[in-house]
Amino acid sequence: MNIQISDASAHSVTTRGLFVGLYENEKPSECGLGRLDATLGNRIEAAISAGDFSARFNRVLELYGGHQDGPRHIVVVGLGERERSTTESVRRAFGTLGKRARGASCNDVTVLPPLTGFDETAQRNNTIAALEGTALAMYRYVRRTHNVDRFPILESLNVVAGEDINDDVFHQAVEYASATINGVNFARDLVCMPAADLYPETYAQIALGMGNETISVEVLDHEKLVELKMRAILAVGQGSTHPPCVIHLSYEPKSVNDKTKTFALVGKGVTFDSGGLDIKTAAGMRDMKADMGGSATVMGVFRALNQVRPNCRVHGFVAAVENMTDGNAYHPGDIITAFNGRTIEIDNTDAEGRLALADVLAYAVKSVEPDAIVDLATLTGACVIALGHWCTGVMSNNDELVELLQAASDASGERIWRLPLWS
Repeated sequence: MNIQISDASAHSVTTRGLFVGLYENEKPSECGLGRLDATLGNRIEAAISAGDFSARFNRVLELYGGHQDGPRHIVVVGLGERERSTTESVRRAFGTLGKRARGASCNDVTVLPPLTGFDETAQRNNTIAALEGTALAMYRYVRRTHNVDRFPILESLNVVAGEDINDDVFHQAVEYASATINGVNFARDLVCMPAADLYPETYAQIALGMGNETISVEVLDHEKLVELKMRAILAVGQGSTHPPCVIHLSYEPKSVNDKTKTFALVGKGVTFDSGGLDIKTAAGMRDMKADMGGSATVMGVFRALNQVRPNCRVHGFVAAVENMTDGNAYHPGDIITAFNGRTIEIDNTDAEGRLALADVLAYAVKSVEPDAIVDLATLTGACVIALGHWCTGVMSNNDELVELLQAASDASGERIWRLPLWS
């Protein structure tokens, strides 16, 4: 998705929807909405004076423009008290607007982020948050559906800056938001794809299509995995008609020196998990097309890297494999020698993720010698029991790395919680 920066003022944009935010106990003019409200005949201020709208957090006021040269549908969301506002609260408030637009099948939206009265750092963060909240809430998976006309996707996301932000800061914020939105929605598309469409071979083709002057892609096919003696991931995949593969994506910054850091991301890419011979129940198998969610995150990161382009090396590894049942499937009690020479006795074939990751983690360490490695996986339902569906469990042997991940969690609104990793 490309986000268009509009040169028009908020009161004169011509998109179907205009999304704005208002802080509690403040007049529209104090939030950069004075000219817009004047164009609307001061209806926002009138609604506040009449007690019909309080601007408390997530309260919504809908107005219709009625002018040919301005927005048709103006939606104001309450941002709560300015002193208590955070990046995440702005993201959630504009997400509320995005959900309403999605329900109304609105596919042409302009966003006016809350900028007035903030320093440049807060203006940057609020711009990113308002755009992310709107666009991510309006996401639809439309691949292989005949309902595109009935449920249109967001085609045009425009943003206006107002008069209170430095142009360079604003453009950088919009570019960053575009990168994160594209990365997240690409990962969502992959997770939503049916297993009949996404399996190791097609996953590899999608990854190869991401290659460009910034991102290089290598696929270790079945023959290469046999040559490398990656017997753990090979065992998981031997019951499937789709042979496993390992996808290696690489990002190299323009400027490299002795101090350039190297990071590796490793994602579990089990494109469907039947449980193997220790087969899952029908209910337990229903959503197992999503057992590659960790690898989808890795792919989404590389989609975003095309725009963000940090000054560090990044390697992504996807362990793409299906865990199926047939006469060739691996058995409970089998003993497998992994890539690093360790032997593994199989107790339960439904614990396949750690087998695939064992080979790929060892390969990542040996092949690129990263300064830090992050493994992302839908590894066990026990984590859901511990933390629920709204938080990711984190285990690490490095406190500094966890602190960095926690800072990223706080900035993005993606909750994490550290779990023990005892020796």
